[in-house]
Formats: sequence, structure tokens, C-alpha cells
Amino acid sequence: MKKILLAFDKFKYTLTAEQVTAAVRKGITSVRNDLLIHRIPVADGGEGTADILSRFFKCKKINTEVNNPLFRKISVQYYYSSDNQTAVIDISEASGLFLLKEKERNPLLTSTYGTGEMILDAVKKGAKKIILGLGGSATTDAGTGAAGALGYKFLTKSGEVINPLGKNLINISYIDDTEVVFPFDNIEIIALYDVENVLYGKSGAAFTYSEQKGANQDDLKILDAGLRNIAKIIKQKYGKDVSKLIGGGAAGGFGAGAFAFLRAELQSGSDTLLRLADFESKIKDTDLIITGEGKFDIQSFQGKITGKIIEKAEEYNIPVAVICGISELTSSELQNDLIQIYPLFKYPVDIEFAKKKSAELIVEKVKSIIKTYNSV
Repeated sequence: MKKILLAFDKFKYTLTAEQVTAAVRKGITSVRNDLLIHRIPVADGGEGTADILSRFFKCKKINTEVNNPLFRKISVQYYYSSDNQTAVIDISEASGLFLLKEKERNPLLTSTYGTGEMILDAVKKGAKKIILGLGGSATTDAGTGAAGALGYKFLTKSGEVINPLGKNLINISYIDDTEVVFPFDNIEIIALYDVENVLYGKSGAAFTYSEQKGANQDDLKILDAGLRNIAKIIKQKYGKDVSKLIGGGAAGGFGAGAFAFLRAELQSGSDTLLRLADFESKIKDTDLIITGEGKFDIQSFQGKITGKIIEKAEEYNIPVAVICGISELTSSELQNDLIQIYPLFKYPVDIEFAKKKSAELIVEKVKSIIKTYNSV
């Protein structure tokens, strides 16, 4: 019996990975009932990573109240296993872009403070290992907001304590950690990045991602200068160079901040999830992989799960069908006949329309795909 492997990330703002997978299954079974269909839950450090990871660590949901990016109280969830003493947290839960209305989005003013509160709550529950998914933030504060929740203080040249927002990073001259009470020696923190960008510069956190968080061109310059400054201050204080860390620019620089303030180990979210899912051994006898995400573009090959799946499939010469909401890449650009791209929409697309039509279009697209792959 021929085997098809489904490995989908979410379609951001449109469908969950489960909803995408259900639509793909429906499309396959409406055409063929003689195929073996396997599904591997995947994520790359972005939104939804905690939910996927919780299954591997057998965690339960924990509810708590923290501050959102604009310091409004909200109820959030993370996952915790008392048996494993492991907590899994998506920073987007407290610090995510989806928490704000479009007119409220401004990385000059948003903070990751609430994520720091979630970390403290997990420690109080008894966590000895904390895994952070870094995707989907509304912030560009280099994790200083979360550090503030842990007791770090950030001072200006004149000694004034300031709120470490994106707009204030440029004014930080000193880090005061004398009031930080955190059991670093007893807790392992792993930060999973979903993009490989460094902290600042042309491919850094500000210029690459802050515009989609609400920043204008002048804001981007302020934010990038602030990220450069906090990197300099971190090096002066701790002797740590965070400027070129792979994944340091993830979540508005939270990757670099986690490394500096939380003593976290940075890991590729995609690589970590694929390893936990034992992905490599499961694809060896696979005839076709169907994968995808909401937007498929060059960034999909810069740490995202879809790109990692494609790269692994190429090693084993397995055909891949990429179903996506929109694509900025064509099949010919990938220069591999085994990789075919199937976008649902042309760019740009109305999100509300996409929510209504995506599942239906996926079903029809999959019917076509199954008929096309004669080897299956």
C-alpha cells in the first residue's frame, strides 16, 4: 500500500494545522481509499509550537493572568508536566501580534513583560525545564520586557530607570540585575527560534519583521539603532556578543535577550520538532509528502518547518507537494522537479475571504494532486 505523509504548519490567521490536515485527508479519501495516510504534527517555534510540544512531554494546560504587549491584563495558557517538571510556553500567548487590533500595533510601544510573568509562573509551579516558542510576537524589545518581569532594571545615562520598550532601547546605558531573583543554576531554558535572522542590521529583527508589526520606515531605524545599543550594553555587562547569534533576531530580538538575560540555549524550532517526531525514520518508506503553510516564500528556507521538510525530502528523493495560501516562489525556481507548489490564492488576499474558502479549496487542490502523482 502506498504511503502519504502529511506534515503541516498552521495557515496563519486562517486555519490551524489540524484544520488543514483534515481538509487534505478529505481531498485524498474522496479520490482514493487505497492509500496509507500518516500525519506528523509539526511546528517551528512559531504560534502553536507549545501545543505540539505538549504532546511529547505529556503536559497539561495551565491558566494564569499576565500583561499583554500593551500592559492590559489577559488570561493566557501554557503547558506544564509535573512528572517531567517541564513547561512549554509560546511567547505569542502573552506577547503576540494577534492580541492587538491593527491600529494598536506599534513595536515602539509593545513589551514582552507578560512572557516574563509566564516564565515566573512556571517556575512557581516547579518547572526545571522551560521551552519557549519564539514566533508571532508584537514586539521588538530584545526580550528586555520579559527580563524586567524577572527583576532586571534598565537605566539611562543619568541613572533613570526606564520601561524597556522598543523606543527606549536606544536610551539604555546600564543594566541593573541586583534585584533579579531567579534560580538560573537549577532551571534549563531552551528558546526555539522559527527564523534564523540575527539581531540587527539589514537582515535583523527590525528591518525584516517590524514593519509587519506596525512600524513605519522611521520607526525601523529607531528600532534597529536600539537593538544595536542593547547588544553593546549586554556585551559590556556580561561579555556576551549577541550580535551574530543565529535566531537572535527571532521575536523582535527575544532570541538574543533570552540568551543574555535568561541564559537560554537557542535551538532551531524546526530541527527540534522534527527530531522529537522522529521525522527522518518515518519518511524513508514514504511515497509522497504533502506539506505547507500560509505563506510560502524565501523565508520558508530560513528556519521554517516547511523548508526543513523539503530539504529532508530532497535527501531521500521523495516527491513533495506544497500547499499554501499564497506563494512568492514558483516550482521552477526551486529547480527540483520533485517539488511542486500549489497556492490557493494570488497575492494579496483578503483574510476573511481566505478563512471562508481555504478548506474548500484545499480539498479540491488535493484531488488534483493525487491524480497528478502517478507514482502514488
